[in-house]
Amino acid sequence: MARQAQVVWLIVAVICFISLQALLFGSYHNHVTAQQDVVIGHAISLQEQLARAHRENTRLLAMYNHIVHHRPPRILQDKTSDVQMEFPSGTEDKACIGGPQSLDGVVAAVVIITFNRPAYLQKHLESVLSVHRRHPEHRERFPLFVSQDGTPAHEGVANMSKSYASQGIRYMHHLELEPPKTLTKKENKAYYRIANHYKFIMETFFDCFKYPRLILLEDDMELAPDFFTYFEATAPLLDSDPSLYCVSSWNDHGLEKFVSDPLQLQRSDFFPGLGWMLTNAVWQDVKGLWPHAYWDDWMRLSAVRKGRQCIRPEICRNFNFGERGSSKGQFFKKFLQYTRLNDVDVDWMHTDLSYLEARRYEEDMNATLAAALKQSDVTLAKMASGDVLLEYDSQEHYEKITGQLQMLREWKDGIPRGAYRGVVTVRQGNARIFIAPSSKFKPPDPNAVKSAVKTDSTGALVRKRDRKAAMGLSHVAT
Repeated sequence: MARQAQVVWLIVAVICFISLQALLFGSYHNHVTAQQDVVIGHAISLQEQLARAHRENTRLLAMYNHIVHHRPPRILQDKTSDVQMEFPSGTEDKACIGGPQSLDGVVAAVVIITFNRPAYLQKHLESVLSVHRRHPEHRERFPLFVSQDGTPAHEGVANMSKSYASQGIRYMHHLELEPPKTLTKKENKAYYRIANHYKFIMETFFDCFKYPRLILLEDDMELAPDFFTYFEATAPLLDSDPSLYCVSSWNDHGLEKFVSDPLQLQRSDFFPGLGWMLTNAVWQDVKGLWPHAYWDDWMRLSAVRKGRQCIRPEICRNFNFGERGSSKGQFFKKFLQYTRLNDVDVDWMHTDLSYLEARRYEEDMNATLAAALKQSDVTLAKMASGDVLLEYDSQEHYEKITGQLQMLREWKDGIPRGAYRGVVTVRQGNARIFIAPSSKFKPPDPNAVKSAVKTDSTGALVRKRDRKAAMGLSHVAT
């Protein structure tokens, strides 16, 4: 009996042990299952979030693609930047509209000069930005500004200018306190207003903002792809060579038929203007005598230029599309509209420009002229190959030669447009033609030039004795 009781108790103990094990295992199983459910729930939630994110990303990508294909790309301004995008109106010879600007990494400030042509301005700004954004560092090296003239400011131009603030273009306005007083009643006041506007810009950027260099553009220019790198590469030359006056993107004889080499740069005694760079030092030298009108012709005076020269390209780095303006389209239909705009993105930063050093350039030019084929017949010169020399004895003789070549023939203060030491270079077919003063050359008589007063449609003087004959020059075109 006692033995049976032991067996019973043993069986009971085994049953209890098994029950306890089952209980423990069940509890563990339930715990693991619960944890799995939690993990699975999180996984499902993450999958749903990823799916939503993917749908949102797809929607944003579609919006981006729509913008890219329907609008030009925009450069967004850093919202944390404290750069002043709009300045108070100001005028020349008055208080600064702002103080010194950040010069970190700056090559030159770029100022776009505008007045009352919003359509021109928009076309120009899109061209500037398309070139400017080719290299991200341009935004730091070439800060962009628009300076508008006119009182009151043309609303369309003002709104157009300010609409580009998000792309880094800053706006200022030149204020006219009183109408300019012309020397004669027939004079166009626009030329006086333009001179005052330029003076305001120079004072602001050099005297107030303290920029070392300034590039001046006008609102009717289309830029070449290497425009900014061209100026970046030539800036050190402008700084280091006291015989230099400016660097310009313009060649007065840059018509399609007269140019071919995108790498060729030249020195010139004639101030070209039209997309040009000068230094603060040059401004300090000329500002005391700044003219009331005709600022560009004043810059061409020998007394102002003081023997200094400008660097310019053979093929223009800007194209002037502005037929309508204060000059009423002077030279546009005959010459400017046929200008060739460079389309080669030259790597100027790795191009040797040492040949532009003053002494070397002069020596190279003298050697080239000495070796050139001397020719007296313009027709034969055009048919030749290689370097050809055409010599002139006077301004009238020069005008005759260039008339036969259908060139712009204008002189300013004894200097032909585009000339270096009196030498003007153009290409015709396989010939590179140098039109140079001969040993018999006589400089033009200033009194005779003044008495002529008028010029024809090619820039040549209309003298009293040949004024009727000059009227027949209207056929001279490109």
